[in-house]
Amino acid sequence: MIARDESAASLTWHRGAQAMKRRLRRLTGTALDWRLQREQRKGVLGAAHQGWRGNSARDNRERWTDWDWSSRGEEWTASAEWKQALIDDVLIGWIPEGGVVLEIGPGAARWSAVLQERARRLILVDVSDRPLTLCRERFAAAENVEYVLSSGNDLPGVADGSVDAIWSFDVFVHIAPMDQAGYLAEIARVLTSGGVAVIHHADGRNLGDLPSRSGWRSPMSRHLFATLATQRGLAVEAQLDSWGAGGCYDLSAYHDAITVCRKPDDAG
Repeated sequence: MIARDESAASLTWHRGAQAMKRRLRRLTGTALDWRLQREQRKGVLGAAHQGWRGNSARDNRERWTDWDWSSRGEEWTASAEWKQALIDDVLIGWIPEGGVVLEIGPGAARWSAVLQERARRLILVDVSDRPLTLCRERFAAAENVEYVLSSGNDLPGVADGSVDAIWSFDVFVHIAPMDQAGYLAEIARVLTSGGVAVIHHADGRNLGDLPSRSGWRSPMSRHLFATLATQRGLAVEAQLDSWGAGGCYDLSAYHDAITVCRKPDDAG
């Protein structure tokens, strides 16, 4: 009888301890969200963003190396109409035809197939060699595609001022803030004068039931992203989260945004 009482007391204590840990995690998460949101409002890559431990280059390399690419990334497509409108209104609307185009994070060529047909030369950059291998297989007969393995925040081997346009979708949302800043510096380096970059990224985390967390999102906001781009010599031309007739298609599922930035013609 005594042993049974002790067992029940131990179970009650264990459950209480677990509940306390859950409450502590929620409180810690709420405090971190508040700090991130404050920095995002100020447009500052402060301690909360700099200290972000998730979404590292190593995390991304492992995640996308082991990912099941049998659906070619189309599992993230809301609908065929959503994707086609994004291509027509955003990709084709901003990425010029016949130039040198670079894509960061091609996956299984979900967008690369469109870019490859439009570009004179297409450079595909990824942190994992697995997506690059898939793209090599898909574009085996193409003569205008090159492949670059990144460390997670750089564009190694891409010459200064050699790229006319850069596209990245469903990628920066998973990249740590400091690495996003690193990529923006590299984007400013490799773009030609007047070159354009179209980047999809997260836009806040402390919203409703934290929808951004359910998509393995890295903390970022459109204001902070624009500030980081501007600090690295890029001019922000537009920020959008919807497209199509009357904005009928959007990024509301995870509360993201697309930033379009350009390297000024007079940039050194």
